[in-house]
Amino acid sequence: MAWDVLGTGKTALKFNWGRYLAYAANDLPYTSTNPGFTVVRNVQNRGWTDSNGNRVVDCSLLNPNANGECAAAVGNARNFGQLGAATLVDPGVLKGWGVRPHDYQYTLTVQQEVLPRLSVEASFTHRTFHSFFVTDDLTRQADLLSHYQTYTLTAPQDSRLAGGGEYPITVWVPTAAANAVSTQRHMMRERKLGVERDSAWDGVDFTVNARRSGLTVQLGTTTGRGKVDTCEVDVRYNQAAGASPSGPDPRGCRNVEPWQTTVRGLASYMVRKIDVLVSGVVRSQPPLAINATWQVPNSVIVAALGHLPPGATATGSTNIPLTDNAHRVYADERRTQLDVRLAKVARFGRTRADIGVDIQNLLNTNYATGYNTTYIYNTDNAPRPGGWGVPTGIYTPRFVRLNFTVNF
Repeated sequence: MAWDVLGTGKTALKFNWGRYLAYAANDLPYTSTNPGFTVVRNVQNRGWTDSNGNRVVDCSLLNPNANGECAAAVGNARNFGQLGAATLVDPGVLKGWGVRPHDYQYTLTVQQEVLPRLSVEASFTHRTFHSFFVTDDLTRQADLLSHYQTYTLTAPQDSRLAGGGEYPITVWVPTAAANAVSTQRHMMRERKLGVERDSAWDGVDFTVNARRSGLTVQLGTTTGRGKVDTCEVDVRYNQAAGASPSGPDPRGCRNVEPWQTTVRGLASYMVRKIDVLVSGVVRSQPPLAINATWQVPNSVIVAALGHLPPGATATGSTNIPLTDNAHRVYADERRTQLDVRLAKVARFGRTRADIGVDIQNLLNTNYATGYNTTYIYNTDNAPRPGGWGVPTGIYTPRFVRLNFTVNF
């Protein structure tokens, strides 16, 4: 819907509303009832100690109890290889109106002509997501919290962590009794629990467009953030899907991103006298978030919990997330790159050919595209070569590409 506010054709107010469905596919989770999926064919992990150093798992993986070099399997891993032990699907997932995941989008836009061939545009977008599926464990229905126990560790003192570290981390783990029972997974609509998660994205866009005497310029910014809150949902069912953190852990149920801004620009100019097109694109993105997974020796876990976590080995380690909604870590640089193009335009009647040179990453920026997320447990927490936060990849270096384009 659009409205010419002043009747001059220079000020426009636009509103857009849409409902968008997730794609329909003959795939999981809708095919979970297919006989081919009724056997648990893989598990995420199982405790194992290579006692004889032969790098071979010397145990029966089909035996869920401790045997040979393998620790006892826990949760859904106890169903490995068993017929009919895979996920049960609630009939409400497979049929009915409004079942497929979807989202609503609302956009309000104001467009204003400032001068001839110069306009500005500002818009606000609100997007909400609905109709999620969750996987419950039917063996832990009564008194959900009784199936879990907690222990607390103190994050390392490290200036690279949020607030310098040393914050308490409370970890929720299933009890040994709960993990000794084979999981019976049951997938259903989240709404069946009586509540639905709050999942949304809000964003503001600002754009300037200008065209004059062969010059085209477009500059803009996008500022937005997303949020997902499952706190009310997580305490109403057992997360048999193996979410991390698992169970009703409040550290993992709320994720509200900070407002972040992306800057973008495009410019092109035709030098008429020599028919040469000069153009460039610049983009500046916010810093990447850096996750941290703390590898804590199980001997430390035993001191805090009183016993080994279910399925763990005495010589192994447990992965503990150091970063969460309240303790975020970001890289210290924005990700900015500039690409340019020079092209000679040749005309042959109604045919046009562009003979050009593209220079990608003109400034040869080398910001990191990924970081090591493993935080090794040690006593001094000093940065180490190849350790946590060290870049694992950098942006593609400057390169030149020749191209030839024919338009007819």
